[in-house]
Amino acid sequence: MIKRGADRQPLYLQVAHNLSKAIAAKRFSVGSLLPTEEELCAEFKVSRHTIREAIRHLRAQGLLSARRGIGTRVEARNTTTRYSQSLHSLAEVAQFAHETILDVLSHQRVTADAALADQLGSRIGKKWMHVQGVRRSSDKKEPMSWTDVYIDSAFGGVAKDIGVRRIAVYTLIERKYGETIVEIQQDIQATIVPRERAAVLGVKAGSPALLITRRYYGAGGRLIEVALNIHPAERFMYSMRLKRDHAGKMNEV
Repeated sequence: MIKRGADRQPLYLQVAHNLSKAIAAKRFSVGSLLPTEEELCAEFKVSRHTIREAIRHLRAQGLLSARRGIGTRVEARNTTTRYSQSLHSLAEVAQFAHETILDVLSHQRVTADAALADQLGSRIGKKWMHVQGVRRSSDKKEPMSWTDVYIDSAFGGVAKDIGVRRIAVYTLIERKYGETIVEIQQDIQATIVPRERAAVLGVKAGSPALLITRRYYGAGGRLIEVALNIHPAERFMYSMRLKRDHAGKMNEV
């Protein structure tokens, strides 16, 4: 059943969930074709765009494949989660959230202007839930970073749980809405501590810092979450190891 309303799961995820249940129940067998977009629109009473987003979501999970002129084919009965290896380990991101404490100072809905859209890598006018806070190590009182988290407003209902539970924000989104994060892009750059953040972090304004930006993408390349973390230089170190494989290439381990 498709439910509508501001607090409901996005329509395309509801459709994807219903289709995955139908596949699991063998309504659509592996190797068969799904009904046409027009037939699915009529069945779920949603737009063609919603159907396409739902199919894209299930394709990212390995349930479906699509070929022009043939249709959408069922490839598996159970989903498989696929993550990009742009980070050393997604598990380490979750572990970091588990081992640290995020003290939330504020959260509010914002609309991306040109400057914010450029910073986040989103379109102008996109609505976000903006959560601000400081992150601390569980065994230390001084902040290790200032954190700005921007969450696609469709998933903004997780804001009330951020900081309350030691769970990564992307995990909260996956559990509450059924969205699957399929890729994380991480950028690290040198910066300085802004004057308005210096007092909270307990350092001098303009002192060196690292800005770590993580962008979390769902099916179809949809930008779900962006986290920006300003780490005073003396309180954070990013480390990775490279190991040569049998072909002579250096790989992150």
